[in-house]
Amino acid sequence: ELAAEAGITKPILYSHFGDKAGLVTALSERVATQLNETILRELATPASGEPREVVRSAIAAFCTFIESEPELYRFLIQSAMQRPARTSTRVASDISNSIAVSLGSSLRRAGADSGAAEPWAFAIVGMTFAGAGWWLERRSMSKDDLVNYLTQLLWSGLSGAGLANPAADARGHASVTALPPRAAAGDS
Repeated sequence: ELAAEAGITKPILYSHFGDKAGLVTALSERVATQLNETILRELATPASGEPREVVRSAIAAFCTFIESEPELYRFLIQSAMQRPARTSTRVASDISNSIAVSLGSSLRRAGADSGAAEPWAFAIVGMTFAGAGWWLERRSMSKDDLVNYLTQLLWSGLSGAGLANPAADARGHASVTALPPRAAAGDS
């Protein structure tokens, strides 16, 4: 389907990427970068200065992304199930690593234990991927309701871990710290 959409043959498409796995890997890297930038932008720009709203806006950004590209999301998830080490685990890993750094920084600023930041970040991404995937298939509620439900579940845990009252920044706003944009592959 990709070759037909591009107006080329499968052999020409695969000659550029090597094989289907190479195509999936390249696509995964591109999506990982786009999603990571989207999530980081939300983490860096809190809607109301409240950490709960930062969490909500990041979940909403992810749901909006997969809503706008449902076939791409399904393709990557299906590919990940067939070859988890080579495909969209990159998407989840990149986002999780970014959230882990942001979450760890916020926990430290709040005077809380930051040791759980990395496993929590991977759990957060897993929860969001699973919940959003379920919603994408069923559409039994609005996207806003889904985002609110996921935020409620996630915020209950994060606020209980000490993020309800993080230290304020220089302007007096509570914030969740984001990572600087990640260097593109090969930019070392």
